[in-house]
Amino acid sequence: MTNTYLRSCCDFFSLRPISGTRSRGLSPFALILSVSGLLACLSSCGFPAHAPASDPKVERESDDDAVVNAIERRIADTITKIRRSAVALEYTGTDSPSGTRRVATGVVVNDEGDVLSIRIDPPTPSAPIIARDASGKRHRADWIATDPETGLTLLRIKPLIARPVRPATREAQLGSQVLVIGNPFGLGHSVIRGQVAGLDRRVDVGPRPLGGLMQIDAALHPGDSGALVANLHGEWIGLIRSGVAVPGGERIVDHDLGFAIRARDALWIADQLHSRHRVERAYLGVRLNAVAFSEPPGAVLGGVLADSPADRAGLRPGDRVVALDGHAIESPGDLTDRLDRTLANSETTVEFLRGAVRKRFVVQTACRPPFSSSPAPPASEKPERNERPSSPPRETIKQSSHRTPSLEKQTSSTQQP
Repeated sequence: MTNTYLRSCCDFFSLRPISGTRSRGLSPFALILSVSGLLACLSSCGFPAHAPASDPKVERESDDDAVVNAIERRIADTITKIRRSAVALEYTGTDSPSGTRRVATGVVVNDEGDVLSIRIDPPTPSAPIIARDASGKRHRADWIATDPETGLTLLRIKPLIARPVRPATREAQLGSQVLVIGNPFGLGHSVIRGQVAGLDRRVDVGPRPLGGLMQIDAALHPGDSGALVANLHGEWIGLIRSGVAVPGGERIVDHDLGFAIRARDALWIADQLHSRHRVERAYLGVRLNAVAFSEPPGAVLGGVLADSPADRAGLRPGDRVVALDGHAIESPGDLTDRLDRTLANSETTVEFLRGAVRKRFVVQTACRPPFSSSPAPPASEKPERNERPSSPPRETIKQSSHRTPSLEKQTSSTQQP
């Protein structure tokens, strides 16, 4: 029977008439018989009678898994890299109870071992500052200097203990995902995922309002002060300055409002602390108009102090500053923030509108007077601090209870080395 099938199949494919037939062609019955025999033969030899149809759904799920796995591997590699640039800090505050230690986080910013953190008090001989690297090893950290206005503190550890962080080459984007490496409750090098919830925030987190801050939507805890904020490329974009909560300290949501100093601003301050052990910011000697928004954009001068840098340069009340050293000024806060990043005793170019005429003056800035030595102004006057007037959004934040004390003053029972 099998031989008959094979002969029929061979005769069919060779187009020869089947034996016993008179016709030169194939009868329908012979054709069916030949094809059936071929399939039976292939099946008996282990070949499938027909190819199985691929399942698009299975292939799609397989491709999706590969993409997810690749993303997770990339993030894991990024976390491993940036954790090496953070250190977990233990120190004793000036007002800490005897035998207790505080915790914070630091970011290694250069090959010399310079570390930036927030509001670290100078140590005592019996209670040094300890920095733990990503492997958990403990190292002594030297206190260098602090900047009272931002709270940034410069420490130093031995080189090669941790790898310097790589600053971002691009500006942080609103809504972009970030990774935060912190030290919550002393649990060093913890990883928190979050996102950029706001840019150029100006809030009261120090002796005077700080501008140019990033708002980070991430769960912050005591010990995360000074935490490293990086993008998914592993680039440093900021350093956690503080967080705030509702009055009374209650948390009504899972995430705190976290505010971070941008990396470029932190590095500028670190350079000053490294070279001078202090930050001397530019001072013009002007009072800004209380109008927060105006047309055209700019910072309107409400007053000019006698014999101040602005007065000597020829600025007058009513002048609308529109640029400082080529950087556009669109509000009083812009002028204040730009002066915060300008050195004292340096020449700066001020562009302003006097009526409809645009002018440009070169101003020799002076040192900003210390806060403690500034006399209280009369009710009709404001101190010449270039401070941006309060606006409703900032007042809402100002009325909130600051998380700074809880982020920086958490005590632990960690024994001293």
